[in-house]
Amino acid sequence: MAISLTNKAHGAALFKLFECLGKDLPEMYFSLETGSSNSAYLLNGYDPKNSKRIQVGLFIKLSNKRASPWRYSYYKEHQDEIAFFKEQCGEAFSIFVNGDDGFACMDFEGLKEVLDDYHEEQEWVSISRKPKQAYRVNGNDGKLDKALPINSFPGVIIRYFEREFNDVKPSTRSETFTLRNLVSIFSKRP
Repeated sequence: MAISLTNKAHGAALFKLFECLGKDLPEMYFSLETGSSNSAYLLNGYDPKNSKRIQVGLFIKLSNKRASPWRYSYYKEHQDEIAFFKEQCGEAFSIFVNGDDGFACMDFEGLKEVLDDYHEEQEWVSISRKPKQAYRVNGNDGKLDKALPINSFPGVIIRYFEREFNDVKPSTRSETFTLRNLVSIFSKRP
């Protein structure tokens, strides 16, 4: 079985994420589920000390272009899935694989600065970086006010889990969101 460039890029991003989660949050347990599209994942975190579960959506975009700027297409169904993750999980992160340059990452709020709540059939996000500078992000509907630091990935995801796990109130959800929920909801769509 051949390994596609997309699988290699997703594997590199997820390996880096799990490596850093293990180093920065060693007492927590993490698992991964796939979403309904090839780019979507659910990251599940569990704190055994407080019996707290946290779940976030991940959406990985890949550009094979070697140099800046890197452009990413967002189809309506991609944005709908990301919005669904945000609604069901509380947060959704977009991870950008910028060729061989590195990774950039932003939360849902950052994505909404460049792609608004009106999801057209196809929109775009562009990421650029000059040597030794941070990533600049533009999109169909605007640009990110602040540049993304080169260590935005996986730092922004780790900081989110740190904040959520440090809030020691047990989860109020009776069950965690699962892939079956996502598949059943998306399969009922027209």
